[in-house]
Amino acid sequence: MNTPGYRRLTSLALWIALLVEAAWLSMERFAHHSGRDQLAQPVIFLALFAALAILRGRVFWFPLLIRIFLAYEFGSAVADRLGWLGPPGSGVAWGDFAHFVAYTHRVNAFLPASFATPLAVLATIFESTFAITLLLGIRTRLACLGAAVLLCLFASAMTASGLARGQFYYAVFLLAAGAWYMSAIDPTWLSVDRLRARRRSRPVAVPAASK
Repeated sequence: MNTPGYRRLTSLALWIALLVEAAWLSMERFAHHSGRDQLAQPVIFLALFAALAILRGRVFWFPLLIRIFLAYEFGSAVADRLGWLGPPGSGVAWGDFAHFVAYTHRVNAFLPASFATPLAVLATIFESTFAITLLLGIRTRLACLGAAVLLCLFASAMTASGLARGQFYYAVFLLAAGAWYMSAIDPTWLSVDRLRARRRSRPVAVPAASK
C-alpha cells in the first residue's frame, strides 16, 4: 500500500472521480437548471476531496479531517436506519430499519427481494465498523481500503439499479476514490495506530548487571 506506483494509481482514480463528479455538477446546474441549494452537498464533497488530491498528504492534519468526515458519513447513515435521528417522515432518509431494507432492495434491484435483509444487515455491520475504525484510527490504512471497496460496491449497485443520479448526488464513487487514496498516504495522525507505533518504538530499559 505504500509503493509509489500504488499511490499514483490511487491519485489517478481520485482525479478521474473528481472530474466526472464536476462534469455531472456542471450538467445539473447549467443543463438541468438545478438550484444551488440542491447541489450544495455534492459541491462540498467535491471541494473536500479536491483539496485532498491537491494537498497530496503534505498537510499532516488534513487526512484526519477526511477520516472524521468518512466516519461521520458511515455513522450518521447507521444512526438514521436505527431510528436515532428521528422517525420516518421527519426529514431523515429512512428513520427505521424496515425503510432501510426497502431502500436496499431498490439499490440492489437486480437481485431477488430475499437478499435485501441480509445485505442491509451486512452493510450496517461494515458501516458501523468503518465508522469506529476510521474515527479512532485503528488499522487505518486497511480501514480506508475497506471503506473504499464498500463505497464502490454501493455506487456500482446504485448505478446498475438505475439510481445513477443518486450516486452522483451523494458522490459515492468520489468518496470511494478518496478513501482508496487515503490508504496510500499517511492517515494516522491522532490515531490508535500512531500511539501503538510510538509504544513499540520506545527503547526497552535494560537492567544493569548485578556486581
